[in-house]
Amino acid sequence: MHPFLSLAVLGISAGAVSILPSFQKHPLQSKFSRRTFAHRGLFDHLSRPENSLAAFGAAVEHGYGIELDLQMTADGKIVVFHDESLQRMCSTPLKIEQSTFAELQKHPLLNSDQTIPLFSEVLQLVDGKVPLIVEIKSTEHYEPLCLKVYDLLRRYPGNYCVESMNPMMMGWFAKNAPQVMRGQLATRFREKSAAMVPTAALSNMMFNFLSKPNFIAYDHKYADSNHVFQLLKSLGAMTVGWTIREQDYQDAIGKYDAIIFEGFLPPVRY
Repeated sequence: MHPFLSLAVLGISAGAVSILPSFQKHPLQSKFSRRTFAHRGLFDHLSRPENSLAAFGAAVEHGYGIELDLQMTADGKIVVFHDESLQRMCSTPLKIEQSTFAELQKHPLLNSDQTIPLFSEVLQLVDGKVPLIVEIKSTEHYEPLCLKVYDLLRRYPGNYCVESMNPMMMGWFAKNAPQVMRGQLATRFREKSAAMVPTAALSNMMFNFLSKPNFIAYDHKYADSNHVFQLLKSLGAMTVGWTIREQDYQDAIGKYDAIIFEGFLPPVRY
């Protein structure tokens, strides 16, 4: 075990304070607890590709909460898309940050009739009917992205929270919009970040002192073996498990306060 981790688990290091989230219960926590969230919408890779208006509409019809991904285009539009480039979803190497929204609209998602939507379109579609987990994808120039996302969300009437792998982005919300419920996303990172941050620091959420998250969203595959996640959970932190498949469901509902699922139809609440 990493020396810092050993001390953190024992609770005897001042440095262990860096991993602590915000233990103050957020007013919206009850709206998200024991609820299932459709990962990138309720998609099927055919007529309802991931992160499409069709997938989000299907999730709303079933009553599921929605998890989605946000990025900013070259012309400053906030779009809903997961990957850095369009290669997997649209068979073109265009990158979101280097393309205008008009350029992106020329490429259908998985040869369907769906294209990359604006976040504003998704908000209009959902219209507060189900809660949203809004993942803001990490980027070097995160401040303009966070500001634009918040500008859209602060006028939205529904329940939402934000999350990111990048603790600096959640730190931006902690400083500039502390009333927004925020989460720290984490997994077992295998490569160094663009900022050359050691993988152990990100995997073990050693920057929680910056983001002060209201919940921890951890990769289900590695949650049991991550000592910091288990420590924070034992101390009462709200937890979200991702991405839960059907074979993981029974195990997951006993471990997390909320789950993000994919590939099956679980109950709306558990």
